[in-house]
Amino acid sequence: MEKIITFGEIMLRLATPDYSTINQAHSFLVNYGGGEANVAVALSHMGHKTYFLSKLPPNQLGDGAITHLLSHGVNTDYVVRGSSTIGIYFLETGFGGRPSKVIYNRKHSAITRIQEDEFDWEDIFKDATWFHLSGITLALGERVRAVAMRAVKEAKKYHVTISFDFNYRSKLWTVEEARPVYKEFMNYVDVVFASFYDANTILEIPLDSALENASLSEKRRNVFPKMIKKYSLKYIFGTDRVVYSATENSLAGYYFRLDGDRLSWELTEPIRFNIYDRIGGGDAFASGVIHGLLKNFNDPGYAVRYGLNTSVLKHTIYGDALVLSCEDIENFMAANGSAEVVR
Repeated sequence: MEKIITFGEIMLRLATPDYSTINQAHSFLVNYGGGEANVAVALSHMGHKTYFLSKLPPNQLGDGAITHLLSHGVNTDYVVRGSSTIGIYFLETGFGGRPSKVIYNRKHSAITRIQEDEFDWEDIFKDATWFHLSGITLALGERVRAVAMRAVKEAKKYHVTISFDFNYRSKLWTVEEARPVYKEFMNYVDVVFASFYDANTILEIPLDSALENASLSEKRRNVFPKMIKKYSLKYIFGTDRVVYSATENSLAGYYFRLDGDRLSWELTEPIRFNIYDRIGGGDAFASGVIHGLLKNFNDPGYAVRYGLNTSVLKHTIYGDALVLSCEDIENFMAANGSAEVVR
């Protein structure tokens, strides 16, 4: 069984009931979630051995987060305890033409006090298969970035595959602040979840001038191969979302890789679906892709379809994380034709 490690912050989620706005709310629905924690939960339900690496306060809120992880089969041996504050985010769920809204309260949370010497790095990575983190975690401060850098270096030392989800959030830092950090971390990762914006704006991978008015797909085909070559990446994955309303979207998935100088890429047909809870859709996509790559001999065509279907299914489930088995996911894939791949 693969040992998969994710590193990030798990937060207390406070969501408004009945599609109310935050300023209308007199109570909140309580849950826990966070990008890399969601990936660990989803992969645990897919049958993988998952570990979460983080820091939580030694109080009832920290205990609640631990209980949440353990209830989904995630190992918490690498969660250290300290400080006094858990990260919190407030969710205002959109409806119709009104989009959802998120407010963060995580500036002084426990993870921002994390230290490299709090972990036994050899024990963490010596028998690991995969390590996953995201740009949201890198936005949480210098101490968090130092631990993340130590983690990717240790993962490389033990030949662990590293995946990175760009997950840029303008509410946490500016592009100018994020750019040098992303560029540094890109030197260590193997599998990337990214958009054209991430490549062209954050990493400053240039687009040929003749393609300024080209389609998004053409722009990706021009920029992504340069990104893959520059950072020696195995794959780039991502999704295209069309928003019809806050409660109805469609998603298509894509992947890119280079075999020598030959570009290989695929784009699926979109799946249109209704939304019960949008939070965590990207994390579910990453989880499905990771599972697909591990279980199907690095077949990116299968992985992107698996990731797309897991993301669509996540939108139908309350809470941050996908909590369905492989059987549930594969039955859904069979029912909708597995989102056939198109060029």
